Amino acid sequence: MIRSFLAVWQRIPVYGRIALFVLLLIFFFGYAMTLIEPQTFHTILDGLWWTVVTISTVGFGDLVPVTLPGKAAGMLIILLGAAFATAFFATFSAAAVELQHSYKRGRLMYKNNGHTVIVGWNARAAEIIRSMQKAQPSSQIVLIDQSLEESPFGNIHFVNGSPILDSTLEKANTAEAACVVITSDHYKNETEADMQTILVILGVKGLNPETYTIAEIQTAHQAANAGRAGADEVVKTYELSSHILVNGILHHHSIKESMEMINPGEGKHIEVQEIPKNVTASDFKNLSIEYMETSSVLIGIKRGEQLIFSPAPEFQIHSGDQAILFKGD
Repeated sequence: MIRSFLAVWQRIPVYGRIALFVLLLIFFFGYAMTLIEPQTFHTILDGLWWTVVTISTVGFGDLVPVTLPGKAAGMLIILLGAAFATAFFATFSAAAVELQHSYKRGRLMYKNNGHTVIVGWNARAAEIIRSMQKAQPSSQIVLIDQSLEESPFGNIHFVNGSPILDSTLEKANTAEAACVVITSDHYKNETEADMQTILVILGVKGLNPETYTIAEIQTAHQAANAGRAGADEVVKTYELSSHILVNGILHHHSIKESMEMINPGEGKHIEVQEIPKNVTASDFKNLSIEYMETSSVLIGIKRGEQLIFSPAPEFQIHSGDQAILFKGD
């Protein structure tokens, strides 16, 4: 029995044990004063009030022991209570500071769900966070990185650790995340960076195969492997930047416009939607007109895995087709 009690007692945090001891002192002396000086402390509430006021060193003076035993008890509660009360507040403050320090240093587990996890700290991750916070100010974001000493943003949850370890992914609660975005490590060579990205994909999907995962890949020969590993979307950095540059070569002064066309932080984005059942348009032209009434621009059709951009006006819409829309505020 004693060993079981001691085992439970040891599991209680230090400030919790001190708080329990202070409460015990308050109740003990509060009751004791009603027995020692019943003419002054008429009820247990009077005794508790006096004990709390005495331990806190406030000393209102509305209740004062007048007998020698009462004064002796008062001296004892001052010596014991004040010491333990001070120790409690000091320990509690230290624990609060340590908790805040652990939060900033990325040592605490994220316990909510439906959040977005970003793996890797770099310029792209910073822009993702800024755009997400502008597009959806209420979005919850968790950043995983092992190179940072503390969170670069005060309003996101930071997890310090290697993203290829299950313990780090579990600390970020990727299994219950709405989306995991894996940015490529540009401090490594392209092949090594892509191999690490694939390992992270495997780790995320191993914890929860349903977690929506977007992966950035730098080399063409690893793009297929990222898909095989389970990535739901693969961003081919080499293609994206190359296409923008070629567009600038062929059509001068078009690079800025190409980049600004997709800027979720400014309300500009591409969206793929199921075509509503109440839409009766049978061709691309009439479907475009219907979407224009909702401030959306129809730029193409997704048919299975086939993407058809700017088809002829008479292009026929089939059942199961999806609309590729440009939306801008």
